[in-house]
Amino acid sequence: MVGSASGSIAADLDGKVNEMALITDIHTHVLPGIDDGPNDLEAAQNLLAAFHASGTDRVFCTSHLLSPHFDSNLDGLRAAYHRLTEGLTRHDGPELALGAELRMTASLADLLRMGEVPALGDSHYVLCEFRSDHVSTRALELVHELVVRGYQPIMAHPERNLELQKHPERLDELAACGLLFQVTAQCFEAGPHDGHPGQRLAWRMLEEGRVAVIASDAHDPAVRPPGLLPAYEAISAHAGDAVAEVLIMNANAIWADEPVRELVPARPKRSLWRRVFG
Repeated sequence: MVGSASGSIAADLDGKVNEMALITDIHTHVLPGIDDGPNDLEAAQNLLAAFHASGTDRVFCTSHLLSPHFDSNLDGLRAAYHRLTEGLTRHDGPELALGAELRMTASLADLLRMGEVPALGDSHYVLCEFRSDHVSTRALELVHELVVRGYQPIMAHPERNLELQKHPERLDELAACGLLFQVTAQCFEAGPHDGHPGQRLAWRMLEEGRVAVIASDAHDPAVRPPGLLPAYEAISAHAGDAVAEVLIMNANAIWADEPVRELVPARPKRSLWRRVFG
């Protein structure tokens, strides 16, 4: 049963039970009526049930903020989070924390001035969204502003960016600006040399040690579903158990506002994930 898999994994890792016992998803769209996630409270509750069934223990609620495609604001996110969490107990599903997928746009300067930047939970990590076709100089200036104010920006789904697909060497520049990279878990459903350009870039980033964390970016139980365990299994089979373990621990470190670890890929001699799921 997938829902109990994380406990089995933890029990199989001597000395790492505390760090590996929980599965954390740092990028989700679960708040009702905010963006292209659930339309209403019932749909949001169904999505939470899907997170629980997928073996996910902790979820950051990261609806779009400052996106040109959605009319959302901080007060709206907070109100939706309150509606969703009111009356919930830990036994109802994953533990929740509020965050946002923060668009790197001029309006961010106002949030910086007011000290209203929505970090992930109580951490100093901020999930950042960029345009899908390129990464502008102005966007990187905003990244710098976040860094100098003590935040750690994380770039959401860099593998989807068309400029980075064509010019992956730009990742060095973005990392030098202080960005960490969150890659979408579903990218690893295809093999390293299969799938669309975004999937191939995701594997390349993993192999080069550029990925700090993976996340589902879940919007819906069926179309854009939650679940990280299949991606961890695929990563372990290709790059080794140690790589998957670091990615799990990094997601948990973000939840706890602790430093993430550097990813150093290595090919496996045997796969823990095949033992658990085989």
